[in-house]
Amino acid sequence: MRAVLFASEDYLDEAMSLAESAGYDVIDIYKLPRKPNPSFYISKDKVDKLIERDNVEGVIIFDTLAPRHFINLNKLLFKKKIVDKVLLLLEIFALHAGSKEAKLQIELARLKHELPIIKDAYSRAKKSEQQGPLGAGVYGVESQIRLFSRKINRITKELEHVKKFREAQVVRTREEGIPYVAISGYTNAGKTSIFNALTNLRQATDSSMFTTTSPKRYLITHNKKRVMLVDTVGFIRGIPPQIIEAFFVTLSEIKYASALLMVFDISLEESMIVEMIRSSFAILRELGISGKPLLVVANKVDLLEGSYEEKLKLIRGLAEEYYNPVIDSILVSAKTLFNINTLRDKIFSLV
Repeated sequence: MRAVLFASEDYLDEAMSLAESAGYDVIDIYKLPRKPNPSFYISKDKVDKLIERDNVEGVIIFDTLAPRHFINLNKLLFKKKIVDKVLLLLEIFALHAGSKEAKLQIELARLKHELPIIKDAYSRAKKSEQQGPLGAGVYGVESQIRLFSRKINRITKELEHVKKFREAQVVRTREEGIPYVAISGYTNAGKTSIFNALTNLRQATDSSMFTTTSPKRYLITHNKKRVMLVDTVGFIRGIPPQIIEAFFVTLSEIKYASALLMVFDISLEESMIVEMIRSSFAILRELGISGKPLLVVANKVDLLEGSYEEKLKLIRGLAEEYYNPVIDSILVSAKTLFNINTLRDKIFSLV
């Protein structure tokens, strides 16, 4: 689908990667306004120009839109798909969702994101007694609200059962004396590749973002010790609260863990690495995670040109600034298996 993208300069690379991962062909890029338009978020001039553009099928606004923004944009751009940051992430998750749990979490986040839009439309339609956004009038919108509310309640209960089942699994594993070690970190840092290298499995990996939407677990052994290794969903900068809330069941794998691996892509520019480190540890704080032994893993050394010492020192230093305790840091390449055996040794020394 051909789309235009509105994003801030600081998030432009990330927004482009996400849009491409979701299958959009971005044909034009615009800066987000410093002060959002109350009615449309983007400026009315941009809306008027988009009305005339027949070659544009979608409009991606890389921020979280209010219900009134969706309603007003859809009224004027009704032939074009309107996508904000939350919906873009959910589209990517949906592409990779294999488990029932992941599909439930995605559906829950979508319903919770769309329900306020429908309620706002209902309020407007009731005042004017005009057609609702779905063409069904006031009573049609009321029916839609009830349907969404019932679905949200049902899915929430199902996920609560999943959470309890997961917690029971963790308790049983711990009773057997098997510690959990969670692989966490920024999306596309190579977490699943490291998981595969340590387990000799072949879980799906590619260059698109969020290929992991539900946890993958595998029991590994070393010197007669056992560890349950868990691959988790990736982080992004400024992850919307709705995504964290909906994916709490998946992210909580990190909360249950005895120790953590925090994976970063050392081949990136230093400024990007700094942002990713800040974002990753901010999400751990949002999840209430602290005090667990943490091992910093600097991946993709095979892509690094020149010396790595300064970058590794930077990553280790920032990690220690934002989290305690950081036990150690290690440079690896999941692709070439460089230092993977050493990483395995360090994992078993954590627990």
